Amino acid sequence: MEDFTQLITECALNNRLSQEKLYYKLYPALFLLCRKFFPDNNDALEALNDGMLLVFKNIGKFNADKGAFFNWAYTIVRNAALDKLRLQKWPEHRELDNYLPETKEALWGKLDWKDIYKLLDYLPPATRSVCTLFYLEDFSIKDISEQLQLSQGTVKWHLSETRARLKPVFKAHYQHK
Repeated sequence: MEDFTQLITECALNNRLSQEKLYYKLYPALFLLCRKFFPDNNDALEALNDGMLLVFKNIGKFNADKGAFFNWAYTIVRNAALDKLRLQKWPEHRELDNYLPETKEALWGKLDWKDIYKLLDYLPPATRSVCTLFYLEDFSIKDISEQLQLSQGTVKWHLSETRARLKPVFKAHYQHK
């Protein structure tokens, strides 16, 4: 397996082949990250590509003494996705026919990742981002408020909205098992 440090060095020298190799090494995890924020695969891919462009533009600034490269790239891509969310006009959301336990563990514990993504698709985009940051990324309400430039009260409302919209879905899911 190719040395990660060598790839980073070559990417800093603008080596296109190394950039492609690094992109494909990071793609699976970073695409799933972006998919948490966007129900449409094309939007998730666009956010990922925007983030990776920033990674490649700033790769010379990466300092291994401050942390792992993956964490650095993950943060850049996540922030690019959040920027894309901030700039979007929120489309109308789908209504649910059915409705989340109150705790994170009860909420996501028994579900497969594919099921979680399907459930997130039922949420309006702003509520989806708050839900993802709080329940899946473990951000605090204060941090979410700062990242999305929302008041803490609005963040709490989105979390409440998440529980209200998904509660019947979870009840139906647990009754069938």
